[in-house]
Amino acid sequence: MHVTLPHGVQLRYDDAGSGQPVVLLHAFPLSAALWRAQLSTLGDRMRMIAPDLRGFGGSPATPLPQSLDDYATDVLALLDTLNIERAVLAGLSMGGYIAFALLRRAPERISGLLLADTRATADSEETRAARAVNARIALEEGSAALAGRMLPNLVAPGASEALRAELLSIAAANPPEGIAAALHAMAARPDSTPLLAEIRVPTTVVVGAEDTLPPPAEAQVMHNAIADSRFVVIPHSGHLSAIERPAEFNLALVELVMRVEAASRT
Repeated sequence: MHVTLPHGVQLRYDDAGSGQPVVLLHAFPLSAALWRAQLSTLGDRMRMIAPDLRGFGGSPATPLPQSLDDYATDVLALLDTLNIERAVLAGLSMGGYIAFALLRRAPERISGLLLADTRATADSEETRAARAVNARIALEEGSAALAGRMLPNLVAPGASEALRAELLSIAAANPPEGIAAALHAMAARPDSTPLLAEIRVPTTVVVGAEDTLPPPAEAQVMHNAIADSRFVVIPHSGHLSAIERPAEFNLALVELVMRVEAASRT
């Protein structure tokens, strides 16, 4: 589905299933296609809204986002358009960064959090420099060239060639301008570590056992800082746990939704 939001941004999004609203925020440099296994199997358990973030998939890159707050603004406007007051946020990697931006902007709109293969800390100077290089590669050589460079770090070594080809195809379809803008927005994001102790909604931290971006030990630190959170390490998965090991990821998401529903009844 496509929608033009009140502030003029056009978004393509999936809206599948019924029940507890869950917003699925995809990883970089992918699109809502990351969530194919969730959208096709969990519709009897929850209502899933999966936007192509601005500049990814079927969502145009104009106006170019300047910060992660721009993506957060889009998500809030989409919720308003769909008349959804509160939703669970499930953010993977860059999607987790946007979840933190939403937590700063509108915590009252969030009923639960799943933070997958992401981190609360800001980028180091080295990482910021690497993102700037990657932005230049995207603009000068194209999205496919950057995706080919990034892919080995995004999945576990044992990931199938079919999955690798699918991910490369998803990433290559994104406009270079959207890729570059997202890289600059991620590099400029603030440290969200102080927010962790303020989270009061049911939360699950998920990480692939073979993820290096961030590794499980870093995800464990984030989990330890969030009161009453759950911690799930998914075996045989790298950075893209939702599509690498969907059954295990789905179990963690369903369990979180059950806790959100139980909390709403108390």
